[in-house]
Amino acid sequence: MRFESLASYERSLKKLDAEIKNKVKTAVNKCVDFFEGGHRPKGLGLRRLSKHIWEIRVDLKIRVVFRLERDLVQLGLVGSHDDIKRFLKHFD
Repeated sequence: MRFESLASYERSLKKLDAEIKNKVKTAVNKCVDFFEGGHRPKGLGLRRLSKHIWEIRVDLKIRVVFRLERDLVQLGLVGSHDDIKRFLKHFD
């Protein structure tokens, strides 16, 4: 499995404070462990939004959206529910 982050993901991550960035990194690492090892960790909040688009929950307000196709995971954006909704209009 290959993982890459889009520029939109990197930009959205830079806007967050250090505490939230650490939570995002932990959630993304759990996601990587899931896709590489097949063990779904508790609390990941993994949810399929469409055929290739998924999200993971970082906390009550913050989500990470990504595209999953074959052996590639593309991290698309970190943000609130509304940020994700706006982003998905162009990402899917």
